[in-house]
Amino acid sequence: MSAIPHPRATTHPSASADAPLKRAAVVAIFVAWTLFSVFVYSRYSSLGDAQTYMTGGYGEFSQGRTLLITRIAGGLRSVLGTDLLVHLAFSMFAAAGVCYLVAQADIRGRYRWPLLAILLNPNFGVWASVTGRESLFVGLLAFFMGAVLGNLRGRRLAHALIAPLCIAGMIYIRAPFGIAIALFYLIYLLYVWGPRLRLSTGVQAVFFLALATLGLILAWPHIDAYINDEILPLARSYFTVASTTTRTWVDLRTTNDLLGGLWWILPLSLIGPTPAEALARPTMLPFMLAGLVVFGSLLYSIGVAFKAPRGAVRGILLLGWLPATFVILVSYAPFGIYNPGSGIRYASCFLLFLVFPSLLLSTTRQTVQ
Repeated sequence: MSAIPHPRATTHPSASADAPLKRAAVVAIFVAWTLFSVFVYSRYSSLGDAQTYMTGGYGEFSQGRTLLITRIAGGLRSVLGTDLLVHLAFSMFAAAGVCYLVAQADIRGRYRWPLLAILLNPNFGVWASVTGRESLFVGLLAFFMGAVLGNLRGRRLAHALIAPLCIAGMIYIRAPFGIAIALFYLIYLLYVWGPRLRLSTGVQAVFFLALATLGLILAWPHIDAYINDEILPLARSYFTVASTTTRTWVDLRTTNDLLGGLWWILPLSLIGPTPAEALARPTMLPFMLAGLVVFGSLLYSIGVAFKAPRGAVRGILLLGWLPATFVILVSYAPFGIYNPGSGIRYASCFLLFLVFPSLLLSTTRQTVQ
């Protein structure tokens, strides 16, 4: 693998253009989203899961991770006394992760804007700032990304400990997303700790593609069964025809149905409501616009990845981040396509990861030509 370049000083036209993203601003953003979610958003759409966690509404036969979050929320409620403070506690965990990410990556100048496009996006902010799996996952993902980027600036034991612990937590909370990020971390470690091979990214891509194809062939029967027997039935069972945002015209029965329709399922599931759906339910219009920003951020990040400087940085992005993002989007698609309203909540978990390319370039201070 190629050596990863160390951060280098660059000359900028003005101090304001190179200003770092302030951690106080990050905390303020999360507090604002919590207040918005509790006092504004909840008037138009239910924060049902968040409320159920705090009141212990999930039964003893629920999944272990659901019971764990229920106990955490219930314990915080008994100590803090009010629902708002419980929401703020979960929100501050996510904010702490993003603050760690900002500090470790040293995000400055134009590299701030992709991250701010996510932090200020309602598709992210509403669910990342209230009680639930999403805020915990966001916090763990942010701590993980901070550890990875901080490791590029200077290897420390803390980085080596935080990253795998966060991956374990993410797999526990949202297994498909966590596994995809674990695969990214494996590629990252190969570049950081692996042998130095003077091969172009294209040659490395052919090698990794061959390995991935072999692994996919061997694992395909299990993957096919998992999608057919668990993912698709689960996605269908989550949403009822009584829900105003359920797309009753969507019917994915087999793995082939899902994979064959990815060309339209992936963008639509990520954008969320269509114009017709937003007109039928005007409260969804802001989320449609926010979904377009998310989709645009993804396209921008893909462009950044392909234009990244040759060597390890481009390899990490094209062979690590891009495949991991694809796995995340494919695993999310069945839930996002059936119900855009609920899909927004699932997507909030991984939106930070979509802008990783810009954060990596900010950390290494490499200029995209």
